[in-house]
Amino acid sequence: EEIGVKIDVNNKKISVSHTPKVVAKILTVESDWSSASYFYAMIALSDIGKSISLSHFCSSSLQGDSILPELYAVFGVDTKYENNQIIITKTAQHQKSFERSLIDTPDIAQTIAVTCFGLGMACTLTGLHTLKIKETDRLQALKNELEKLGGFVALTNNSITIRPSGEIVSNVLIKTYHDHRMAMAFAPLALKVAIGIENPEVVSKSYPDFWKDLEKIGIGI
Repeated sequence: EEIGVKIDVNNKKISVSHTPKVVAKILTVESDWSSASYFYAMIALSDIGKSISLSHFCSSSLQGDSILPELYAVFGVDTKYENNQIIITKTAQHQKSFERSLIDTPDIAQTIAVTCFGLGMACTLTGLHTLKIKETDRLQALKNELEKLGGFVALTNNSITIRPSGEIVSNVLIKTYHDHRMAMAFAPLALKVAIGIENPEVVSKSYPDFWKDLEKIGIGI
């Protein structure tokens, strides 16, 4: 549509009309919002005033995970759109609890669960039945690793509940279960306590430069 092609979307059918001539234009492909979730977690776990900018995001995104600005407002994180980028800043203290159905955005469930644990917040996430059939059983994997860190976790077939925890056990080696999102979801906890990530190369499936980007903002690997 941006270059003049007529597109018709009707129920489950997409029709693309022949266009004799299109407008020459440089198009920017939007970045992946789920990859932004790990930096939202880092800002949420940081002190008030900390900020980071991420390129190629827009407020009119069709990606389900673009709900991150709304969700992370609960953690005191503010999002501003400016010149084809987002600027995310910790502007306030987090709330005491987080409760949400993530049935439309299951890929960010691990990140939100770890964020809540890291901030000592009560957390109940529902709509997560698909997490049991991903690269691993992500619900059970979350429970296993959070409990190693001192968390109190309860599961159902489609939900996870985390009780508030006042202390995080340090120097725990996080098992990734060959799941890239387990590695990336737990990595931000390094801002709170020393941890290790087993088989960190699993991130190459979706974000091969993840560890390099963490080093840019001061998280040693």
